[in-house]
Amino acid sequence: MSTSHLFKKATKEFFSNCVNYLILFFSINIMLFLAVTLFDFLASLILQSQEIPYISYTNLNVFLHKPLAIIGLLLLLGILILTIFFQFAYLLLGVRQIYQRHFNLVELLKESWVILRKQTVGSFLFFLFYFMLILPFSHEIFNTQLLNKVVIPVFIMDFIETNVLYAVLLGMAGMIVGYIAIRWLFILPLVILGELPTKIAVQQSLALTKHKFWHFMWRMFVLGFISMALKYVVFIMICILQAGLDQLANPYPLIGAMINLSLVQLINVIGGAWTSVLLLFLLLTNPEIIPFMGYGEKIKPRRVAPRWFNRMNLTILVGTGLMVLLFNVLYLNGMTQQTPKIISHRGVDSLENPNGVQNTIPALKETMKLKPDYVEMDIQETKEGQFVTMHDPDLKNLTGVDGAPQQYTLDELTQLTVKEKGLEAKVASFDEYLSTANLGKQKLLIEIKASKLDSSEMMTNFIEKYKADILKNHHEVQSLDYNVVTFLKSKAPEIPVSYILSYNFVFPNTKSNTYTMESTTLNDTFILKAHATKRRVYAWTINDTETMDKMMFLDVDGIITDELTVLKQEIKEFQNSPNYANRIMNYISVIPDDL
Repeated sequence: MSTSHLFKKATKEFFSNCVNYLILFFSINIMLFLAVTLFDFLASLILQSQEIPYISYTNLNVFLHKPLAIIGLLLLLGILILTIFFQFAYLLLGVRQIYQRHFNLVELLKESWVILRKQTVGSFLFFLFYFMLILPFSHEIFNTQLLNKVVIPVFIMDFIETNVLYAVLLGMAGMIVGYIAIRWLFILPLVILGELPTKIAVQQSLALTKHKFWHFMWRMFVLGFISMALKYVVFIMICILQAGLDQLANPYPLIGAMINLSLVQLINVIGGAWTSVLLLFLLLTNPEIIPFMGYGEKIKPRRVAPRWFNRMNLTILVGTGLMVLLFNVLYLNGMTQQTPKIISHRGVDSLENPNGVQNTIPALKETMKLKPDYVEMDIQETKEGQFVTMHDPDLKNLTGVDGAPQQYTLDELTQLTVKEKGLEAKVASFDEYLSTANLGKQKLLIEIKASKLDSSEMMTNFIEKYKADILKNHHEVQSLDYNVVTFLKSKAPEIPVSYILSYNFVFPNTKSNTYTMESTTLNDTFILKAHATKRRVYAWTINDTETMDKMMFLDVDGIITDELTVLKQEIKEFQNSPNYANRIMNYISVIPDDL
């Protein structure tokens, strides 16, 4: 079947049964929302019961002494894998039911459960590997919110990109896994629809995709691109229409904006479902899969769903609709987001053409002219217990001198010159940096870099020397080391302290005032929980406008960036949009492309 024929066939099938497909995908999203909420709750419960405040690479050794936590989390992982399998069984069996024209949610739940129960321990172990490592590379077809956190954080990718060897190795690994993902595309349909053993399904999938890697890659790209392009053409037309309505007298612009934003949301949902069906039919119309679709078979009489089930569905639908309308009113009137704090990363502006060397006085003076809310900077202890502004644990990268800051005195360090991107400046003491900031009335976000070489009195000295200054000038402190955070909150609770997290696995239970979260896995759930517990969230390190818009849409309290000028302009455009057309365009820029 040609790509154009497949496109027409799948499109006709989708729009002929659009309501049923929308019900299918809507019910999946409801189940996933409940599942994600439950998994978050259970993971938090396990950690709290074992007195583990958070999960990070910095505290993995704690689990060696908490076997019950390991057992609990492993059991949760097992249930997660089963839930993901159930989701895809529900999806594929639902598509088959619609294809056979006897769609019934109650029967679908039962069928999905039966398929799940037929899986063996061997199948479970295979799908553990498949879902965690392979499936994310074929997410265009098989996508699940339950694996949203299976990603490589941006800061790690940035580090890898600066190292040729690591970049090459990662690229090769990505190509290998991507190749396997395409070769294994048919495993889930064969196991779920064909009820084949996993081993046989793997063999048949390899046979079906033999010498056809680029064939499937191309068709996936074409089908996905066409559906997405058509969706955005409609979005552009809606924005143009709204721009015209914005010229009218009140209340017509707002009424038009309510209708148009609702249309954007509806089209996004329909477009996402349509794209999913297009890509699924790439697999389900294969001659080897068609027999399992059961088209033309004698259909069992359709069972009427229980009255309570229909009432529940209607309640969910009406409730969702009302919440969407309320959100639209608030969003269009600029009431859903606050203006985030603008935080300069390491005291500089611009990656390509920086206004100075990171963590130096000349850069600070230039950056203060741009008036950020905070300047984020780094300090480390010196040999004699003083503090120096320095990010890296090894001086070699910026100064050319071997060793750590803790191995040199402050006088020795301030004689060194740091060089970066053709610029240079003297290493600054923290006292000098702090004094310069205070004179310019510039608030600092002071990151304390902890090291095994630090003295036992480091934090005590820091508090005694700088507590009064920090409180007087409204500076804040943050650290990636949880011991630093707990010491500050126990000995100087008045100081605003942020705990830096590189990964959002489970919402942490700490005494910090703020969480500085790496943006890759930061989501609305984390932010809602933080705000519910009266904590702020700073996102780091955001350097592109798309992610800046996303973070503002999520309502973060602060954005840490290397691109200070870009962020200021983006906030101005995003938050102070003078008309509804711009607000709708901002909304379109942050909505996901898939369902």
